[in-house]
Amino acid sequence: MSKSLVILLVQSEWFLVSKHELISFRRCISHTLGVLHKPRSSKQFSPELEQTFISEKNYNNIKKFTKYEIKHRNWHAANNDKKQTPRIYFNYLMLDSRITNNLKKRALRMHQIDVWLTFLRSVFYVGKGKALRPYVHLQHAQKLLQEPDQLKLAKDPKLALIVKIWQDKRGVLLLHGFRGISSYDAHSREAAMIDALGLNHLTNRRVGLYFGVNKNHFTIGQRRLLGIALLHKLLTKFMAGKEHELLPQLSTHGHIQAA
Repeated sequence: MSKSLVILLVQSEWFLVSKHELISFRRCISHTLGVLHKPRSSKQFSPELEQTFISEKNYNNIKKFTKYEIKHRNWHAANNDKKQTPRIYFNYLMLDSRITNNLKKRALRMHQIDVWLTFLRSVFYVGKGKALRPYVHLQHAQKLLQEPDQLKLAKDPKLALIVKIWQDKRGVLLLHGFRGISSYDAHSREAAMIDALGLNHLTNRRVGLYFGVNKNHFTIGQRRLLGIALLHKLLTKFMAGKEHELLPQLSTHGHIQAA
């Protein structure tokens, strides 16, 4: 037998693995409770976000990024008061329930980094709006589900993904955050989360807009760290609630129904 191979016993079954695979397996055990998966960089997120998956130390460092949110919040609070800007906006995330799959319950058997990564992988759109803005996307997708238009689906990957989720008999998850903020504030938060997640991962078709301290004083890296802090805060909110899947079933008022 080659010295580079090792015999491994897993759940009463023997496996012949390389030393490299054994190292990955050991790391997997140290970073996952319950369900095991081989942790590896997805390379679909920003470099700063990718770093949070590498170790518990890096993951725990996310709390240090809140200093950027504090600077952001203080600047917008002061300048919004001066301009008397209406605070009627919010940010929202659209998530794929096929990926979260009742994450709150599954998290009991998962490491916190796995929960974090699963949450991020499920986010497919970052938005900013007011009132019922997020539901406009769902209404457009509803029409395309009933009357398919391949050209429109090709032009808007967000709607295409929503339709695909519904075709798989699952629902879309909608997570609101940071309610009662100004338009400029919401724009900047949206831009930071988009930059952190990256357009390679999201169905957003363009980067966001920065205003104030984010535009004039933050580096690109600091903007992404702000986005990471905001996303982690939304993860906490998501894990505290329930997964209400929005399905393409119209009520008598024509609204999208929750499962």
